[in-house]
Amino acid sequence: MSTSEISSKSSASFLWVSGAFVGFAALFFLVQALFGKAPVTDPRSPDRLAIKDEVQAEQNALIAKMGLIDETKKAAIFAKAAAELKTRKAAKSAFVVPGSPTQLKQMAEGAPPPPADGAPAAAPVAPAKP
Repeated sequence: MSTSEISSKSSASFLWVSGAFVGFAALFFLVQALFGKAPVTDPRSPDRLAIKDEVQAEQNALIAKMGLIDETKKAAIFAKAAAELKTRKAAKSAFVVPGSPTQLKQMAEGAPPPPADGAPAAAPVAPAKP
């Protein structure tokens, strides 16, 4: 076999598959246009839109009250907040990233001992017999 026969077969196969795909898509859209149902609307939609508009109006009022509408005031407030955050010390986090040196160190040390509050450890409860 020559390479021209192989390439003509592969291009013909591609065209047949593409044609089948386009044909099924056209058939699908035709069936949807003829027999498809109208989309269902939510009867609560007007109420939800009214609530959304009310919430947005309240949020805009709060933003205006805080002075965040004016760009210069907004920049000053954010600069002040950023400066305050820079002055704070980083707090120790209880979160440990898996595979980090901290996690590997904790794994090597083992589990911490149970609290010594003087009370004996609770005995495991035996399952009830039928």
